[in-house]
Amino acid sequence: MLKRAMCNKCEYPLKTCVCSAVNQIENKIEVIILQDKNEVNNAKNTARLVALCLTDISIIKSDDTTRLTQLQNSCLSDPRSFALFFPCNNSHAFEHHFPNLQNNNLGTSTAVKHLLFIDGTWRKAKRLYLSHEWLQSLPSFHFNEPLEGMYRIRKTSINNGISTLEAVAYVVSKTDDIPSKPLYDLFEKMQSFWPSN
Repeated sequence: MLKRAMCNKCEYPLKTCVCSAVNQIENKIEVIILQDKNEVNNAKNTARLVALCLTDISIIKSDDTTRLTQLQNSCLSDPRSFALFFPCNNSHAFEHHFPNLQNNNLGTSTAVKHLLFIDGTWRKAKRLYLSHEWLQSLPSFHFNEPLEGMYRIRKTSINNGISTLEAVAYVVSKTDDIPSKPLYDLFEKMQSFWPSN
């Protein structure tokens, strides 16, 4: 069986290449996505779209023990430099706190330098969070505003569930005061190749 021809840049099959919709955004605060290992090869995953748009981003796969250990050590040594976006019992409303996370505070000793997201289905993201105590020790945030998800091609089991791309777009539009439109344009381009659920 012949392998499909792939685009070297976006790494999608040539017939579903999204490069024409890629417009880079220069984010000031690093975005880190901790990705469940099962999401890596999911064609509908949105984390790789984020990586095509943002200039300062790292995707760490949950089974990459070396990079995961490096992330753990960084989180443990300076937890206040991280903001984890994951709803939990002790998370704070992002909308009330984002002025403190904005890039104009980067020079201060308490500045948040890393925006951390967990990428996976809700069940797998929650399992990742619960299986790493060091994640639970980070300042964490949830969204108070009910965001209208635009992820037509993949369903979620939770109310107001949104994709990783939508979460990142919402956060960086506030913390870095940059437009989220390039992310959503790329999101729409990717979804245009799929039938809606």
